[in-house]
Amino acid sequence: MISTEILFPTFIYFKDLPDSDKLNEHLFNCIKSWYEKDKTGVKRTNSGGWHSKTDMNHRPEYEPLIRELFLMLEECNKDQGITNDVVLGNMWANINPPMSYNKTHIHPNSLWSGVYYVTAPKNSGDLFIEDPRPGPNINLPNKQENIPKSLWRVVNYTPKAGRLIMFPSWLPHGVNTNLNKEKGRKNLRISVSFNFVIHNK
Repeated sequence: MISTEILFPTFIYFKDLPDSDKLNEHLFNCIKSWYEKDKTGVKRTNSGGWHSKTDMNHRPEYEPLIRELFLMLEECNKDQGITNDVVLGNMWANINPPMSYNKTHIHPNSLWSGVYYVTAPKNSGDLFIEDPRPGPNINLPNKQENIPKSLWRVVNYTPKAGRLIMFPSWLPHGVNTNLNKEKGRKNLRISVSFNFVIHNK
């Protein structure tokens, strides 16, 4: 019988905020007002969607969410044995209407990145995470069906309103196309993205 060790794992952290409906309604109204004042936003990895300026963490109306981000940060750092002074480097809102998506990317010069879902209609675009290792992407062997998730090259996560996800900033990720066919507010996936950085790095 062979022995096995699993080395160099990649951790993805999830947290469903309790009683998030009130928070999400507050965030929705704030982000909607922000969008109406600045419909141009900025262009980053977004294709077809709206990406706000990245100073969201300096706007007092978003403090209720920021508190939740820091609570989860403490849990992630403790789990990883990280003792550095970590600060919220930047934060921004995303509005993804039907047929919009976000290209594969990473977040350089950061420690943790993540997303919080304000609204998440059905079929509005999964978050996808790609295997960051170059080796498995060079030589692709045939594999049987129903292999464990730990051996997948790409993993999709369906968004859920009130869910907070954090992962290492070097991890390649993106967002699939919003294919929701509802009308009005019901077809918008609205999220908040952020980067935590090591202080003074």
